[in-house]
Parts: sequence; C-alpha cells; structure tokens
Amino acid sequence: MEVLIKLALGWAWPRWAARLFGWVMPLLVVAALSGAVVALIYRRGETAGGTVARAAAETAHVQTITEARSDERHAAAVADAISRRVAVADNQTTTLVRSKMTEIHDDLATPTHARAGGIAPRLFDTGGVRASLNALVDRANGAADAADAER
Repeated sequence: MEVLIKLALGWAWPRWAARLFGWVMPLLVVAALSGAVVALIYRRGETAGGTVARAAAETAHVQTITEARSDERHAAAVADAISRRVAVADNQTTTLVRSKMTEIHDDLATPTHARAGGIAPRLFDTGGVRASLNALVDRANGAADAADAER
C-alpha cells in the first residue's frame, strides 16, 4: 500500500498510516456502495409506494363519488314521493273544504221554510261542521307528521 500511495500522491507515508489507509479505504468504499444501494432502494420504494397510494386514493375517490350519486338519487326519489303524498293530501283537503263550503252556502241559500218538511231547523249544524273541521285539521296534521317523519 505504501508503494501505491507514493505513486499516486508522490510522497511517502509512514508504514502505520499506509496500513491504516489500506484498512479504511475498503471500508469507506463498502460504506459508500451500501449507502448508494440503500438510497436506490429507498427511491424506488418511494416511487412505487407513491404510485400505490395514488391508485388507492383514486379508487377511494371513485367509490365516494359513486356513493354520493346513489345517495343523491335516493334523496331525489324520497323528495318526489313526499311531494306526491303532499299533493294528494292537498287535493283531498281542498276537495273536503270546497264540499263543506258548498254545503254551508247551500244551507244559507235555502229558505228555512223549504227545509225538511217546513220545520225550521237551525241555520246549519254547527256540531257537524265543527266535527268535520276538527277531522280535517287532524288529517292535515297527520299528513304533516308523516311528511316530517320521511325526512
């Protein structure tokens, strides 16, 4: 080793330094090669891991979007069903109110002597109207409760 150092550097080293250099240089080369291999493996693993992570994130994103679209369609279907039920209940309520209004107008328009064999009843049956209106309010409240429960 002394001869190689003298040839390479042009000056002589002491024997113990040349021996130490002879031991240290191969260790430094092995350490440098080991570091290079570790860095290469780390870099390739990092790249491969990044690719796997991106693919997993893309898959999760697609799945989330699919679930969101499904939930959106389900919500739209439920909203349509509620809308149809409310429309039906509204039509029934409107029909009932109009029929009651017609009954009241007819009752008020009919002369008292023409009613039921000449007996003059009350102007109109307040108990029956009250019961009909209470039933109407109860049905409307029931429809509103059903619509609230479906939300």
